[in-house]
Amino acid sequence: MEAASQAEKHQPFTNPAILELLKGVARIGSTASGSDERKSYMLAQLKSSIVHFGCPLIYLTINPHERYSPIALFYAGEDIDIRKFQPKWYSLSQRLKRTLNNPLAIVEYFHNMITTIIEEVLKEGIFGEVNHYYATIEYQGHGTPHMHLAVSIYHLQSIHSNQYI
Repeated sequence: MEAASQAEKHQPFTNPAILELLKGVARIGSTASGSDERKSYMLAQLKSSIVHFGCPLIYLTINPHERYSPIALFYAGEDIDIRKFQPKWYSLSQRLKRTLNNPLAIVEYFHNMITTIIEEVLKEGIFGEVNHYYATIEYQGHGTPHMHLAVSIYHLQSIHSNQYI
């Protein structure tokens, strides 16, 4: 009851057993996607990367959109020629059903698409030489992933840092 009263008054807990319990809950929660503890941990990582590498100048959200992609159907086990694919051959509901019947295919498709975008677009210098990037993966309501990326670029970073000297 004392701990509840302290929480209600926004006071620090004094009971060592309560402190130990909260420490254990936070430790477990820090590994659970979407938990407050995990978000706090990721925010600390992002802040640390900003201190070390400077403020990111490019922010991207990448959603490979597996519902419309013939490549996602290919990953889901459909025997298709992705070079001759015609969207009219598969209705949206057929594509959705085939991809959702194989969730591992969606994960593999997402991983390969994101890896390709990072390796072949970002790291190959389309925006300049990448100094650092920080990414998080979130899942949408229907269970498919998308990624948020914060990217620091060497050249742009040095231009902005020299601007105020």
